[in-house]
Amino acid sequence: MTSALFLDPDAGAMDTRLRRRPTRWETFALALAFGTLGLFLWLDNSLGYIPFDYNVYIKTAHGDLLQFYYPDWILPLFWLWAKLPPLVGFGLWSAVNVLCLFFAARVFGGRAALTLLTFQFFYSLFLGQINGLLAGGLALGWWGMTHKKWGLAGFGFWLAATKFQIGLPFGFLLWLAAETNWRSRLRVLVLPLLLTLASFVLYPDWPFHLVERIQAFAPYDWGSIGLWRTIGPAALLFFLPPFFLPLEKGRRFLALAAAIPLALPYFQSADLLVLFVLPVGWFPLMLGNLGFLFFIYQFSVLRLLWIIPLVIYLSILLPSAWAWIKSVRAQGVSHREGHKE
Repeated sequence: MTSALFLDPDAGAMDTRLRRRPTRWETFALALAFGTLGLFLWLDNSLGYIPFDYNVYIKTAHGDLLQFYYPDWILPLFWLWAKLPPLVGFGLWSAVNVLCLFFAARVFGGRAALTLLTFQFFYSLFLGQINGLLAGGLALGWWGMTHKKWGLAGFGFWLAATKFQIGLPFGFLLWLAAETNWRSRLRVLVLPLLLTLASFVLYPDWPFHLVERIQAFAPYDWGSIGLWRTIGPAALLFFLPPFFLPLEKGRRFLALAAAIPLALPYFQSADLLVLFVLPVGWFPLMLGNLGFLFFIYQFSVLRLLWIIPLVIYLSILLPSAWAWIKSVRAQGVSHREGHKE
């Protein structure tokens, strides 16, 4: 089964998707993405503006870590990027993120065109965010596990973990979903462990500094969609139904993946791109573009976009729940008829 709402672990199918030429819709989406990037570059050059998130990244090269909430192991990458002229660096950074999203959708079996035609993509592109690189890291991790390339898989997951609320839960689910043994799973963790230890050699106190920055200047949660704000820790209950309902492994993974934005205390609406590259059907295009109401209602509408992962979550669970209820009813009828005889 390779249709939407199912994560297919078949390595051969994955490689076939990666080799396939872009479809017309994918070509259109890529052309629109790079055309929009060109427009942003022209506007930014005219206004002398450096996109907000990208500016946060490159300022770290000069020791300014204000609003930098990632582990210090990613700093060498930002130092390298800071050597480029600001808008050249932004253009290259954005192009890498676009291609990473395309790669991720191909690896996971999602719809690349739909991902690149969403409000979340254009919002992320305008700000110069890192979402595409994180999705690409997760995809590299999944590709590596299905192809038994343990070091490559570990590097991908480690890269994705740069944004903890993305890389850790999504990476953990992929790590568990891979059809392999526990010895191989543990081998995947070797390189991330070594790289993390190396980061402590270069920056011994970085976890403490990170906590201090968060306490002193907490991240903006204006666009966070997590239901934790409304119902508190009860949001964690979203993780339970996928474990108890009779779901195929690939559908259970997607249900749990859709639960992540709902359950975490902090999950930005643009981070939904990591969910959109998964095989979740047409929901990114149908619901993701509700985000364009941002231009009327500002951040208040972004905080309501929990409806997107919720619809994906329910579209997976409700058919299974209904089938289970019918099965229980049928067993009850059969049991009663047996007693009558």
